[in-house]
Amino acid sequence: MADIRPVDAISVHSIPVPAALWSTDSSAIIEANPEWEELSQNDCFNSKRLLDTEETHFVSGNRSYTVKRRSVENGIDLLMILPGEEKKSVRNNEDHQHTISEIHQSLIRNTPTCVCVIDKNGVITEMNDSFKRLFQLTDDILGKSLCNLTTFQNPEFVNLVMQGIEGKNTQSEEVTFTIGDKRKCTCHITISPADYNQRGKVDHVGIILHDITEKKKHENELISLKVELESTLRLQKTITYKIKKEKDDFVIEMAAGDLLNKLDISPSNVIGKTIQEVFDFYHLGKIQPKLKRIWETGEELTYEDKYRGLEYIASIVPVLKNGKVSKIICSISDISMIKDIQRELIETQEKYRSIVQYSPDNIYMLDTNGVIQEVNPAAEDQWLFHSYNMTGKHYSEFIADDKKKETIYHFEAALQGQATRYMSTFVNKEGGKSHVSVTNIPIRVNDKVIGIYGIGQDITARIKMEDELKEAKELLEAYFEHAGDGIALLDPAGNILKVNQHFESMFGWKEHEIIGRGITILHQEEQVSQFKQNLRTVKAGKRIKDFETVRYRKDGSPVEIAFNLNPILKDSGELIGISAIIRDLSEKKRNEDLLKKSEQLAMIGQLAAGVAHEIRNPLTTIKGFLQLMKESTEDDFHLKVIQGELDRIEIITNEFLALAKPRAVQFSSTSLTGLLTSSVEFIKMECLKQGVDVRFSVEEAEIHCDSHQIKQVVLNVMKNALEALPNGGLLNVQLEKENDYAKISIQDNGAGIPPERMKHLGEPFYSTKEKGTGLGLMICQKIIKEHNGSISIQSNVNEGTTVNILLPITGKE
Repeated sequence: MADIRPVDAISVHSIPVPAALWSTDSSAIIEANPEWEELSQNDCFNSKRLLDTEETHFVSGNRSYTVKRRSVENGIDLLMILPGEEKKSVRNNEDHQHTISEIHQSLIRNTPTCVCVIDKNGVITEMNDSFKRLFQLTDDILGKSLCNLTTFQNPEFVNLVMQGIEGKNTQSEEVTFTIGDKRKCTCHITISPADYNQRGKVDHVGIILHDITEKKKHENELISLKVELESTLRLQKTITYKIKKEKDDFVIEMAAGDLLNKLDISPSNVIGKTIQEVFDFYHLGKIQPKLKRIWETGEELTYEDKYRGLEYIASIVPVLKNGKVSKIICSISDISMIKDIQRELIETQEKYRSIVQYSPDNIYMLDTNGVIQEVNPAAEDQWLFHSYNMTGKHYSEFIADDKKKETIYHFEAALQGQATRYMSTFVNKEGGKSHVSVTNIPIRVNDKVIGIYGIGQDITARIKMEDELKEAKELLEAYFEHAGDGIALLDPAGNILKVNQHFESMFGWKEHEIIGRGITILHQEEQVSQFKQNLRTVKAGKRIKDFETVRYRKDGSPVEIAFNLNPILKDSGELIGISAIIRDLSEKKRNEDLLKKSEQLAMIGQLAAGVAHEIRNPLTTIKGFLQLMKESTEDDFHLKVIQGELDRIEIITNEFLALAKPRAVQFSSTSLTGLLTSSVEFIKMECLKQGVDVRFSVEEAEIHCDSHQIKQVVLNVMKNALEALPNGGLLNVQLEKENDYAKISIQDNGAGIPPERMKHLGEPFYSTKEKGTGLGLMICQKIIKEHNGSISIQSNVNEGTTVNILLPITGKE
């Protein structure tokens, strides 16, 4: 691929002075403009001789010429001939010298160039105003040595002055001075020794200084710009076309650039071809009119377009020769990356605008004076102002008085480049206040803070919630400390983290004595395995409710309790602790025992009449037969009847005493069949009196129980059944085995229990009887539960009631 050569960008025909391209290899002219050709015809001009001897000046007629030479490429130099001033004759008389002297003095005084004259000893004899202004001097220094002044003690400058005193001319030497306040000043120095007395010795030295400080500054800036431009051009892929016009067609003379590869274009395939042969019809219709207009008008043109998916910018520049367009240079740069960046910037701006526009937080922008420049809709909603009522105002106008000092502090910190976050209180249009969490973000441009973004999140609801949570926490802590139950907080391993006052009083331990110890300090050794099982249940996320057991105080004494274990979980479901709520059942147990005794006494009272009747009837029989025995002492039949009736009285009396006599709870292996048989026998006489038919069927079953308590339950249920049959009926009592349980069914065909009363059965002091207490069924349920059994009741109105009691068979518990 052909590269762009520097010589290709140079046209000697566009240079207004004699110019030519010279080949240093062949010592011959390659190309020359008409001005060069005309001048080269003069006898005095021999370009080859001039260049071979490296002369830089020659004279033709009354005019002098200077040859400027610059290399443009290896082996090729650009030559230009610059004309000088015409020579004039000079009068050599005193008037003329006097005139020149006056002119010389006037020029020194009025020229903007700095001029200073020193004598052969370096003493200042003359200086103009420009010199004094530049170096901040006064006439006081006249008569003093120039090089002894602080400003001029630059070694390089001193050396040039000494050479001038010795008679050597100096032109355009560059020297930098430090003036007064450390200001730097760069000058071009011209030093001209003079023999004013025409004795051949230097009497004075003229020093001319051109201040080029600004020029150097601009040159440095231009160099920086050039480096930046070259760097930019290196990053961009370009194509350069040189186009000439042949007849009515435009022909491509040159094509070069890395961008050709991207478009899969070979320079050899386009050089020498017309634009009709290179571009398709669509792009030809765009390019051809532009080239024609530039060729006719000589104007420059820049435009953007696309070609084969490439986004580019084209710059078309005409090359003028004798005021007419001779060629056209077209430079094409790939701006696809720039366009992509522009689109990304636009997209980013849109995203930013969307974030600001639709953010639920109020966002506002302040300048460095704290004046609001912009607000988003959320800020309008919170402050109840339209944006035009807020922009242009100082932000402090919207801050509560008690928060202004803190808000100003954070604003000042943001101006120093520090992002800050703080709490403030905003006041809206109606005077309402809202708590806001504010973040101040400095806006930096070129590492300078030009403003501040404020992002405010309304936390009024959160503050209110925190206050409520704080209040709730205080209430919970008060409940925890003063609850009527003992409460202990445990870690997942069952170690004590915290206990309340009631726990301390219940078990005699102080909190500091047991923190970190296992809750098993309340257990006996045989109870530890049961606690571990409970712990596994809680770790599985389940609750243990109303578990009745016995635990032990610090002094070893037992206390009957019921406890609830509840898991404490994170949002993720992870177990972080366990709460244990422990209720002292000692008082409750005492009350239950009193209730049992009360129920027993009530039952005894109800049965007293029947028992008395049962005893009275056998006694009447005995009395009658004893009267007969007086008449016949050999009557064995009557003696046997008397003996049977006495035995019956004994059974009834024993049953009556068994109910009335208080005794300790004592579990033992008991025949449920015998127990149920004796209970039915006990109540059978009452059934006969009421006209109730008793059906009794049993299987053999043995249970581990307190026989007195089970008999109390059975008699209580059968008594209730009899009360449901005041006008006679059927009482069916059955005992059968069901899986590992003995099932007792007591069924009557009485009036039944309505549904609205069924749900209250078992509640204390609720009874279906006119004078009942409701305590009998509750006690029965308690007794069966203590025997690890269950009791259930089914009843239908006008169909009767069935009570089912399940008790575990011995060895199946």
